[in-house]
Amino acid sequence: MKGGEKMEKEKSVPTGVKVISVLYYIGAVLGILFGLLLLVGAGLISGALLSSVAWLGVLGAGLFIVVGLLLLALGVFGIFIGRGLWKARPWARVVAIIFACLGVLMAVIIIVLGGGIVSNLFNLIIQGIIGGYLLFNTEVKKTFA
Repeated sequence: MKGGEKMEKEKSVPTGVKVISVLYYIGAVLGILFGLLLLVGAGLISGALLSSVAWLGVLGAGLFIVVGLLLLALGVFGIFIGRGLWKARPWARVVAIIFACLGVLMAVIIIVLGGGIVSNLFNLIIQGIIGGYLLFNTEVKKTFA
Protein backbone atom coordinates (compact mmCIF):
# COMPACT_ATOMS: atom_id res chain seq x y z
CA MET A 1 0.00 0.00 0.00
CA LYS A 2 2.89 2.33 0.67
CA GLY A 3 3.93 2.08 -2.98
CA GLY A 4 0.47 3.31 -4.02
CA GLU A 5 0.70 6.21 -1.56
CA LYS A 6 4.14 7.09 -2.90
CA MET A 7 2.87 7.10 -6.49
CA GLU A 8 -0.10 9.26 -5.49
CA LYS A 9 2.20 11.77 -3.83
CA GLU A 10 4.39 11.98 -6.95
CA LYS A 11 1.34 12.61 -9.14
CA SER A 12 0.15 15.44 -6.90
CA VAL A 13 3.33 17.52 -7.23
CA PRO A 14 2.36 20.87 -8.80
CA THR A 15 3.65 21.65 -12.28
CA GLY A 16 5.49 24.73 -11.02
CA VAL A 17 7.51 22.60 -8.61
CA LYS A 18 8.37 20.20 -11.44
CA VAL A 19 9.55 23.14 -13.56
CA ILE A 20 11.76 24.34 -10.71
CA SER A 21 13.04 20.78 -10.32
CA VAL A 22 14.00 20.66 -14.00
CA LEU A 23 15.77 24.02 -13.62
CA TYR A 24 17.78 22.53 -10.76
CA TYR A 25 18.68 19.54 -12.95
CA ILE A 26 19.83 21.84 -15.78
CA GLY A 27 21.85 23.99 -13.38
CA ALA A 28 23.38 20.88 -11.84
CA VAL A 29 24.48 19.48 -15.20
CA LEU A 30 25.97 22.83 -16.20
CA GLY A 31 27.74 23.10 -12.84
CA ILE A 32 29.24 19.65 -13.23
CA LEU A 33 30.35 20.34 -16.82
CA PHE A 34 31.95 23.69 -15.94
CA GLY A 35 33.56 22.14 -12.86
CA LEU A 36 35.12 19.42 -15.00
CA LEU A 37 36.26 21.99 -17.55
CA LEU A 38 37.93 24.04 -14.83
CA LEU A 39 39.67 20.96 -13.44
CA VAL A 40 40.97 20.01 -16.88
CA GLY A 41 41.78 23.62 -17.72
CA ALA A 42 43.72 24.08 -14.49
CA GLY A 43 46.50 21.86 -15.75
CA LEU A 44 46.60 23.52 -19.15
CA ILE A 45 46.61 27.06 -17.75
CA SER A 46 49.12 26.15 -15.09
CA GLY A 47 51.47 24.74 -17.72
CA ALA A 48 51.13 27.83 -19.90
CA LEU A 49 51.63 30.25 -17.03
CA LEU A 50 54.46 28.31 -15.40
CA SER A 51 56.62 28.88 -18.44
CA SER A 52 56.34 32.66 -18.01
CA VAL A 53 55.59 33.38 -14.32
CA ALA A 54 56.00 30.45 -11.93
CA TRP A 55 54.03 31.76 -8.94
CA LEU A 56 51.11 32.87 -11.16
CA GLY A 57 50.89 29.40 -12.71
CA VAL A 58 50.65 27.71 -9.32
CA LEU A 59 48.12 30.25 -8.00
CA GLY A 60 46.02 30.07 -11.17
CA ALA A 61 45.93 26.27 -11.14
CA GLY A 62 45.00 26.15 -7.46
CA LEU A 63 42.22 28.65 -7.95
CA PHE A 64 40.83 26.76 -10.94
CA ILE A 65 40.92 23.50 -9.00
CA VAL A 66 39.13 24.97 -5.97
CA VAL A 67 36.41 26.60 -8.10
CA GLY A 68 36.08 23.44 -10.20
CA LEU A 69 35.62 21.26 -7.13
CA LEU A 70 33.10 23.73 -5.70
CA LEU A 71 31.09 23.66 -8.93
CA LEU A 72 31.19 19.86 -8.99
CA ALA A 73 29.93 19.69 -5.40
CA LEU A 74 27.16 22.22 -6.05
CA GLY A 75 26.21 20.34 -9.22
CA VAL A 76 25.85 17.04 -7.38
CA PHE A 77 23.89 18.80 -4.62
CA GLY A 78 21.68 20.39 -7.29
CA ILE A 79 20.78 16.94 -8.62
CA PHE A 80 19.66 15.89 -5.14
CA ILE A 81 17.62 19.09 -4.73
CA GLY A 82 15.97 18.60 -8.13
CA ARG A 83 15.11 15.01 -7.30
CA GLY A 84 13.84 16.01 -3.85
CA LEU A 85 11.58 18.67 -5.34
CA TRP A 86 10.27 16.24 -7.96
CA LYS A 87 9.43 13.74 -5.22
CA ALA A 88 7.99 16.43 -2.89
CA ARG A 89 10.57 16.03 -0.14
CA PRO A 90 10.14 18.80 2.48
CA TRP A 91 13.91 19.26 2.95
CA ALA A 92 14.31 20.03 -0.77
CA ARG A 93 11.69 22.79 -0.57
CA VAL A 94 13.48 24.36 2.40
CA VAL A 95 16.88 24.20 0.67
CA ALA A 96 15.43 25.63 -2.57
CA ILE A 97 13.84 28.51 -0.62
CA ILE A 98 17.18 29.22 1.11
CA PHE A 99 19.00 29.17 -2.23
CA ALA A 100 16.37 31.47 -3.77
CA CYS A 101 16.76 33.93 -0.87
CA LEU A 102 20.55 33.83 -1.23
CA GLY A 103 20.14 34.42 -4.98
CA VAL A 104 17.94 37.46 -4.35
CA LEU A 105 20.40 38.79 -1.77
CA MET A 106 23.40 38.33 -4.08
CA ALA A 107 21.58 39.97 -6.99
CA VAL A 108 20.69 42.98 -4.85
CA ILE A 109 24.25 43.30 -3.55
CA ILE A 110 25.73 43.14 -7.05
CA ILE A 111 23.17 45.63 -8.41
CA VAL A 112 23.94 48.05 -5.54
CA LEU A 113 27.67 47.69 -6.17
CA GLY A 114 27.04 48.60 -9.80
CA GLY A 115 27.77 45.35 -11.61
CA GLY A 116 25.68 43.74 -14.36
CA ILE A 117 22.39 45.44 -13.63
CA VAL A 118 20.33 43.81 -16.40
CA SER A 119 21.48 40.22 -15.79
CA ASN A 120 21.22 40.57 -12.03
CA LEU A 121 17.81 42.18 -12.27
CA PHE A 122 16.70 39.13 -14.29
CA ASN A 123 18.26 36.86 -11.64
CA LEU A 124 16.53 38.85 -8.88
CA ILE A 125 13.13 38.43 -10.54
CA ILE A 126 13.55 34.69 -11.25
CA GLN A 127 14.87 33.89 -7.76
CA GLY A 128 12.13 36.00 -6.20
CA ILE A 129 9.45 34.14 -8.15
CA ILE A 130 10.91 30.74 -7.24
CA GLY A 131 11.30 31.60 -3.57
CA GLY A 132 7.88 33.23 -3.33
CA TYR A 133 6.17 30.36 -5.10
CA LEU A 134 7.78 27.70 -2.90
CA LEU A 135 7.23 29.71 0.26
CA PHE A 136 3.73 31.15 -0.13
CA ASN A 137 1.74 28.96 -2.57
CA THR A 138 -0.88 27.00 -0.60
CA GLU A 139 -0.87 24.06 -3.04
CA VAL A 140 2.90 23.76 -2.67
CA LYS A 141 2.63 23.93 1.13
CA LYS A 142 0.06 21.11 1.11
CA THR A 143 2.18 18.99 -1.22
CA PHE A 144 5.30 19.28 0.93
CA ALA A 145 3.51 18.95 4.29
